[in-house]
Amino acid sequence: MRFLYDLSATQPSPESKFHGGGAYGEIVFFKLLEYLDRITLVAYYDADSYINPDIIEAIKKHNIPLYDLNKISVTKIIEKEKIDRAYSAMLNLNQHWPLGSVQVYTTVHGLRTLEMPFDSIMFSYMTSLKEKIKFLLFVTVARKLYLKKMLEINGRLANDDRINIITISNHSLASIKSFFPDNMNRKIPVFASPTFEQLENYAPIKDSPIMNNANLQSFSVTEKKFFLITSAARWTKNALRAVFAFDEIFSDDIATDFKVVLTGVTNKKIFTKKLKNPDRFVFLDYVDRNVLNLLAKNAYGFIYPSLNEGFGYPPIESMRYGVPVAASGTSSIPEICGDAVLYFDPYSISEIKNRIIQLLNSDIYNQLIEKSKKQYEFISSKQKKDLELLADYLIS
Repeated sequence: MRFLYDLSATQPSPESKFHGGGAYGEIVFFKLLEYLDRITLVAYYDADSYINPDIIEAIKKHNIPLYDLNKISVTKIIEKEKIDRAYSAMLNLNQHWPLGSVQVYTTVHGLRTLEMPFDSIMFSYMTSLKEKIKFLLFVTVARKLYLKKMLEINGRLANDDRINIITISNHSLASIKSFFPDNMNRKIPVFASPTFEQLENYAPIKDSPIMNNANLQSFSVTEKKFFLITSAARWTKNALRAVFAFDEIFSDDIATDFKVVLTGVTNKKIFTKKLKNPDRFVFLDYVDRNVLNLLAKNAYGFIYPSLNEGFGYPPIESMRYGVPVAASGTSSIPEICGDAVLYFDPYSISEIKNRIIQLLNSDIYNQLIEKSKKQYEFISSKQKKDLELLADYLIS
């Protein structure tokens, strides 16, 4: 079988350089390298955009043909390479796929633009007058038009029988069938979203620097004396409400020896302009995976106020280290985290504050440590099993 892989889906999105869907695409690519005795792999990407150098190294090692979308279309690649089957971790139909001429597979991670297209917190993330005017138009005059457009765009994937859909959680499966009821009887497999830990053949070409607790000093924090919040640049991750909750806690002289570390902060002013205790917060831009692991391992607790998730990697990655989590009780998060975390209403600052204070209770905290480790083992085992099933599904 001649198999075409869409590496452009692993590259930066308009929202962020690193994103869950992109990481998912990388992991599936490395997994398929284990099956090169059964498939002939061909790939394409955007040469003008960042791509994981480990992928390029693997391409070279295995002599995989790699095409640049800036020079050749998907249709031409399919014709030239006589492709039988193609996969994209996030299918972009604007690339003009010749549907019907090949078997096309894709993963639908979630339907956030339909489930939760707007929120008032968006306004706080907008820095220019143009952005704010555009937002006001979206939530008033253009709201129905925008939702109709999103329904049409997503429907092109969901309702096209020529596209084989895969999804990553039962929440996302139900969402697809809710918004597109014609799919109620359609077989859509659910495979838990994997992480790099489930790969047996992945070895980065560049060794990550060895990091230990002493490295925490460069971030002005100490072991188990800080809370962690990630992906802060994206309004859907809702970090701002969690920051406001912590700021109230600090003003109340609670958790006096703790700080809060936020990663993925591209505009610090979004968070600092209303803070009463700015010195209690550490704002970091995007960090390498090894730095993120260091922070996750040494945090006292992980706060995940996300408004919408198709799967949600970060809580599980913290639970891997037995770090207690407080998270939104929305979308797929309870499905993945089970009874091992404290849940809150992500729209309620007071409720987020309540759960943070609960984490400071040693009895609750110690119970969550044990539950976190067990839930991680359960989900990790499922991820590993489902990655095998996904690979088999794609090439069988």
